[in-house]
Amino acid sequence: MTTERRQMQQFDIAVRNAPIRPREWERLLGQPDTEALQTAGAEMALVMQQGQLHLMFAFESKEVLTTAFNPMWNALQKRLQQFNVPYVKLDLVAFTVREWLDPMLEMHGFLSTPEWMDLEHRALVEVTPPEVPAGLSIRRATADDHDRIVAIEADSYGAAADGAEATRVRLADAAWAGVLVEEGAVIGYAINTAPDAGIGRVLSCAIANEAWGRGLGKVMLGAATYQLASVEARQAIVRGRPDVPRSLPTAVAVGYRPGRSGFELRRTTDEKALADRIKQRQVDGVKVRFGRWH
Repeated sequence: MTTERRQMQQFDIAVRNAPIRPREWERLLGQPDTEALQTAGAEMALVMQQGQLHLMFAFESKEVLTTAFNPMWNALQKRLQQFNVPYVKLDLVAFTVREWLDPMLEMHGFLSTPEWMDLEHRALVEVTPPEVPAGLSIRRATADDHDRIVAIEADSYGAAADGAEATRVRLADAAWAGVLVEEGAVIGYAINTAPDAGIGRVLSCAIANEAWGRGLGKVMLGAATYQLASVEARQAIVRGRPDVPRSLPTAVAVGYRPGRSGFELRRTTDEKALADRIKQRQVDGVKVRFGRWH
């Protein structure tokens, strides 16, 4: 395996963690901060995207995955500490049967988080600005709003939140970030990317929990969608999570329709915390097997 001066491989890919176009795959592997490994019929990489560290892989067969995954991950794991992130994430798309894969990932510390679904709006030419209720206004976010946005995301998304570090990176890189304001206080926000090949993403959108139940999620997501339409995006995508209250119904109400879905797994980069968790799991297993008198 090699981590330096990666050479272009030609092989038929049968197993990816998530669909990706070959040109985009090559672009990601060519980023300066990407750590990539390759061996015969297999590639694996740590890639920074939108403030998160992603583990991505491509194998020519399930058999190659089962034999090559462990040594490749063990080699890449040594590079984790050069990334200033709290966890590495792995998306699994179109893995309908995971009994053979989950134990291997769990062995390396990857734990499942809630399922996600990408919802798509394909009729942006028909989008109009949302009607903002009296007494409220929407404006572009400023640096002074960032702490409040981070707090709203943490409260609204709960265990599915991507973390303060990722949110701050997204805010710094955002093509547009807006906030919903009532009586001078920020009660909602949305963060957009710039359209790429006609597709724009609403990376995050949420309403403060004290303002829930007033239909304001539709207002803020509608504003973010209209902003993408105004910069000539042909399609908008927002990621919903069934465990986040009103996430999917709000997107559907704004005109989005279900697209691809998948599962996300996360592994902490705190090696001591991971070792402690594994040790505690072993202790709990002994107690279950032999009783708590042990």
